[in-house]
Amino acid sequence: MDVKIGCLCGGTHPDGDTVTLRDRLDFRSATTIRKAIVMVNEAGDTEAPEILAVMTEWYALLGIEAWTLTDDRGKPLPVTRAAIREKLLDNPDALMDTLTVADAADELYMPVILLPLLVRASTSSLPTPTAPSTSAPTDSSEKPPKPSKRSSTTSTRTDGIATITSLPVGDSSTSPSTRSAT
Repeated sequence: MDVKIGCLCGGTHPDGDTVTLRDRLDFRSATTIRKAIVMVNEAGDTEAPEILAVMTEWYALLGIEAWTLTDDRGKPLPVTRAAIREKLLDNPDALMDTLTVADAADELYMPVILLPLLVRASTSSLPTPTAPSTSAPTDSSEKPPKPSKRSSTTSTRTDGIATITSLPVGDSSTSPSTRSAT
């Protein structure tokens, strides 16, 4: 994947530079990034954003396979970890360009790196104790209570006044309600 950024070579490329990310990480690169995440996490006192930043830093270090950057004499600059750090990661003047490359790398590599870690974490969680039941114990010889009858409605009409009497559903202890309507 080609990522267009501003010129980091002092104006040699007025239209900007191009950083090419590997389409896929190889086994060694993916494993290195996963191990870096685990090590940072186990070091303790690390927040999630810092872990994600470490991941993205390694995406750049292991994912950049080519670029159009040149040295001070205009010769192509080889892609090495030291050069990636110097030109992108440790260069405050290149912050916006570095973020552009980082966003593209996150899009490419995060599903491959993070998803297996999340799956492993979700299946390897320790079992938690289950609280005892809070339901009242029942005697198995008792018969369950019978459901109450459905409500019935009757209406009586007397001299223009209708009286409706009904029993609510499910509660046989409630007295009937009476309502008059004109």
